[in-house]
Amino acid sequence: MKYLFHKKVQKGFSTLFIVIVLGGTALSLTLALATSSMWSIRGSINTRNGVHAKALVNACAEVALETLRENNSYTGTGNVMLNESTCTYTVSNTGGTSRAIAVVGSVSDIVRNVHITTGSLNPLVVSLWQER
Repeated sequence: MKYLFHKKVQKGFSTLFIVIVLGGTALSLTLALATSSMWSIRGSINTRNGVHAKALVNACAEVALETLRENNSYTGTGNVMLNESTCTYTVSNTGGTSRAIAVVGSVSDIVRNVHITTGSLNPLVVSLWQER
């Protein structure tokens, strides 16, 4: 009788051990997938903010160019607000008909910079548009 009882304990122990190992493996896989999904979502949010920041800076640069087109002697600083985000542009005289425009904009923690140089003012010709 002791032999049969001992065999049942061994069989139950093996089953319990297999259930614990399979449960641990399933839990590990679930945690790995959840973590991977979280990082993927975070990456897509950063990508979206980067695209938004680039669009914001480009729109701000266009406003600066339009301001310069309307007033060829303009130098100074201006702000543009777009979708609750603000960017700043600075137009400076680099001599003659050349102007330098520096634009900075940020969305969340993503910062974009654009530097523009004009070659002439009438007509307004952009000789350099560089994102930094």
